[in-house]
Amino acid sequence: MNLKDRLITNGFDHVDILLVDDEGDQTTVPDITLHKVNDLEYKLYLQQETVQYHLDKEYPYFEAVQNSGEDGKKTVKGYILEWK
Repeated sequence: MNLKDRLITNGFDHVDILLVDDEGDQTTVPDITLHKVNDLEYKLYLQQETVQYHLDKEYPYFEAVQNSGEDGKKTVKGYILEWK
């Protein structure tokens, strides 16, 4: 099951995702309507086979390797910020 489907299965519909890399740099990907996204891993530049889910936590998040252009790859945590 991919990231989008897991989020929907866990009750998320419309989210912002806060990405924090292993160096502490932060990026927010706002206003994601999950039902309208085809490939969330592609949108976030994630390597799909590396995604690890921690959605049952008080602050749900996932970990994955992200392709980062010239820098190559970096490990990120993606915190799910739900809003309605």
